[in-house]
Amino acid sequence: MASYARGGGHPHGLPPTQVSPEDSARYTGEMLESLRKIALNQRQTLLAHLLGLAAVEAKYLAEATPKP
Repeated sequence: MASYARGGGHPHGLPPTQVSPEDSARYTGEMLESLRKIALNQRQTLLAHLLGLAAVEAKYLAEATPKP
């Protein structure tokens, strides 16, 4: 059985929806871009750079994942 935050199960006992690797990488990339912008606004240049690199990797994974 999968564990969930705070020890609860999925609502109504239904299994969680499967997320494709492409969608997961795309979402991660969007979040990383948002965090990069925050870091830039705070003048955290090294952090912004590293987040940018991670966003590029996420974009690559979103585009490179083979489709069944």
